[in-house]
Amino acid sequence: MAETDDLEWKRALPQGPDKKLEEFAKDIAAMANTGGGLIVYGVSEDADERADELLGVVNGKSERQTLHGYAARWVRPLIGDLVIDSLDDGRGGPGLIVVFVPASPEAPHVVVYENQRMAVPYRSGPHTNWMSEHELERAYRDRFARRINDRAALVALIDGLKPEIDQDKGVWLVLVARPVLSPPPRTSKPDRQSATKTILDAKALAGMFLGDTSWFRKLLGLSDAVVANPRTGLRRWRFRSHRVDDNLHGSAMWPVVELHHDGGVALAVELTSTVRVSKLYDAKKAETAEVYWVPVRFMDLLVGAGIALASTHNRALGVSGTIMARAELLTSGSVSGRHLIAIEQVHPDSSSFERVGGSVPVRVPAAVEAEFAADSDATALHDAARQLAEDLNHQFGKPTCSLHG
Repeated sequence: MAETDDLEWKRALPQGPDKKLEEFAKDIAAMANTGGGLIVYGVSEDADERADELLGVVNGKSERQTLHGYAARWVRPLIGDLVIDSLDDGRGGPGLIVVFVPASPEAPHVVVYENQRMAVPYRSGPHTNWMSEHELERAYRDRFARRINDRAALVALIDGLKPEIDQDKGVWLVLVARPVLSPPPRTSKPDRQSATKTILDAKALAGMFLGDTSWFRKLLGLSDAVVANPRTGLRRWRFRSHRVDDNLHGSAMWPVVELHHDGGVALAVELTSTVRVSKLYDAKKAETAEVYWVPVRFMDLLVGAGIALASTHNRALGVSGTIMARAELLTSGSVSGRHLIAIEQVHPDSSSFERVGGSVPVRVPAAVEAEFAADSDATALHDAARQLAEDLNHQFGKPTCSLHG
């Protein structure tokens, strides 16, 4: 097999001086800038750049970590989904190191050398070239266009939820997420059992970075019957109450959770109905107030649930790369002058709520966004959820959220 723009053979691992090590950074940046590919260490090539002989290399954990360090040292922005793995034949023969470079949504990637010289490589067949000024201009233009398209796709997910909910009643927390890179090809859509398992796994994952999850299924309206029997939607599985209700407006107030076949996730929960007005500290005054009461702790927990769902769903689909998430508080603009007021429990064990001290009313809350890797650990998922939750809380003048580190 000959070298191509997405395949390169290397006899030996990069070793000093720095010029040789920088060559590794150039190789992976070039592939990331040209659709991704594989670099295989431990294979010689002939004059026609075809694989010739299996030489093998030392392929232990230390060697793989060293390569990761070279990439982090010289490539900007970082290639977050770089995979460096060992390959053995199982019979004691020579081993290989295989570097999988993903097609990067952050392209173009720049190689930054010790003397602060910078250059942008790309693959042209089996060779690596350097981008000219007009090629670099086009690469950045493509990156910005991808960003715009990714954000538009998130907005489209939210727009798809709006017909399913009644925005004239209360305040809805809507959270959507989708992978930047599409899932690997599948022979069929995710089945019903897989969708149910995703919900259960997401609850367990949420527990890893949020603690107690007794609230998870209750706030999301996920009874045993709903979890076990998701409804078929347009290229998605939908979890919503199966109760028969002649009042269509009533059913439009129930929480909705969607798992899309392309890795997208969408949830919407009406927040104001989670706290009865009688539970507010000054209930008599609250009953006559022309405002929406927003329990910010429930809002924070639901943000965490959405991040857990997005991570679990995309892992099940085999997605790699970045996941983008967007959260928004939706309410009808037809209710003139009605503001959103942040409330919280009087103390952690209390069933009564009061206005958050020092908070300010919000008329038109802004949407907030965050990114995280599909294979993020619990700490990174917690950080992504906290960023979204804090950005929502800050709009009420509340300096922190309840998802503490």
